[in-house]
Amino acid sequence: MLPEEDSHSSGKVLTSIQKEFAIHGDGSLRNSYGQCFFVWKVVDFQRWWLSFEAHAGIPLGRKLMNAATDEEEYQLDQCSLLVTGWFMKKRRIHSALFNRWQNMGWGQYVMNSDTVFSYLLAPVVSGFALAANEGATFQRKKIQWRQISNVQIQLETNDDVRSISLAPSPPQFPWDSNASARAIQRSVELDFQLVEYGWTSSGERSFFLPSGLFQRLFKSVQMQGLVLRPDILDKWEFKGISGPETTTPLILAALAVDEMISLSERPIYIQDLGSWEQLVNAYLKPFGYGSFINSSSLDEQGGVEFLLQPSPILPFTIGFLVAFWQRGIGRKARVCIDIGDETCVCQITSFLSYSS
Repeated sequence: MLPEEDSHSSGKVLTSIQKEFAIHGDGSLRNSYGQCFFVWKVVDFQRWWLSFEAHAGIPLGRKLMNAATDEEEYQLDQCSLLVTGWFMKKRRIHSALFNRWQNMGWGQYVMNSDTVFSYLLAPVVSGFALAANEGATFQRKKIQWRQISNVQIQLETNDDVRSISLAPSPPQFPWDSNASARAIQRSVELDFQLVEYGWTSSGERSFFLPSGLFQRLFKSVQMQGLVLRPDILDKWEFKGISGPETTTPLILAALAVDEMISLSERPIYIQDLGSWEQLVNAYLKPFGYGSFINSSSLDEQGGVEFLLQPSPILPFTIGFLVAFWQRGIGRKARVCIDIGDETCVCQITSFLSYSS
């Protein structure tokens, strides 16, 4: 492909993305149906997932795949992507899936050979491929996958006796039961370049993931009855919600974000309250990880209180804020979260000073 052709293709895909997605006033990134999405760096998501699974203490790969399958099945039904007329139906479905995977940054799914070419984690793209296969054939399937190389995944699908039933909408949690999008602020802005099996933003492979995938994953984790270590729980306090089955997924998500940030090269500087707005504008809002309504200082040790809007993305917003505090202030944090009907208050203070 010639450079000018590559530039034209990149511009065409970016235009398609900008028509579908917009950044809202609450820092969420939503599609034309109002559903929340994130833009992840490939390496960030891999780090986040490894940390999430490690803190959970049990294998969750199949849970991740099931969450991806159900969410993509729900998304495909919402946009009626696979509903086509009989004329050249197979070709039109393949074309629609190619464009969707390209726009999302997932890679390529070749349905004829059940092969995926992607830099994403195998459970995620295998789940997306399974949803596409079942939607195209209207036949429930069983799936196994084999990682052939760093970009090639071979799927093995077999018909399942279960009948097709549409996936329900993503489960709700106390932090998003009253969520509503605020006014559109601006279109998605990405330093975009189309590359083989995906695209880059600012030179790093990136992709979209729907927040519904994480809501489904959190529900699966909730049903596992996990009990986190006391040294972890000592750093978290919740008001407005109770029970480890509800709080555990949020804590796990936030811990994984903290680990991801600690392994990244993001420069985090906190001098005053104004620094928080700069960090949010640089690292959260452009990628759909949220924002805060306002902030206030709590003490002379960097303690800060954020007023947040309930949202399905709230575990990630809180995770980033806590991670930034620990890296910018240089202390272990104690987090107090008070979830109300219309707002959420997140207080971050020094854990050591609280214990003294």
